[in-house]
Amino acid sequence: MDEASRARAINTLKKIPVFSGLQEDEYEEFLSICKVSAIKQGEAIFHENDASEGMYILLSGEVEMHTKSSGCVYVMKPGDLFGEIGVISQKRRTASAITGEDSTLLDLRKEKFDFLLGKDPVLSSKVMRNVAKVLAERLLEASGPRYLL
Repeated sequence: MDEASRARAINTLKKIPVFSGLQEDEYEEFLSICKVSAIKQGEAIFHENDASEGMYILLSGEVEMHTKSSGCVYVMKPGDLFGEIGVISQKRRTASAITGEDSTLLDLRKEKFDFLLGKDPVLSSKVMRNVAKVLAERLLEASGPRYLL
């Protein structure tokens, strides 16, 4: 990855709530374990019920999330993170991810994510706290006021 692409990728990471509050070297460390993938329009990144082997950050393009029961349920835009629920919970994919246009992704494999979090307890604490916050916000948004405490 050239320097300009690396800087854009780090700037994207800085905007994602899961990576909020990290130090510059921690963003570099995360980026070092990611693979950049170029995916053509209409290609599947993963399918509903697949094992959750990684999470993804959309750098450019568009990814549509599809379920068998309801079709296209959400469109991911640059800067969106997806696939993290399965990586954290080890559940199977709840939707299929299909590119709506040519796209570039950061692909973060579960085993590399787990290794990095195990290697650095401070970094692990920051990221897992952020993941919990994001998931709690999604739960509240999806379920409405019945879960308000």
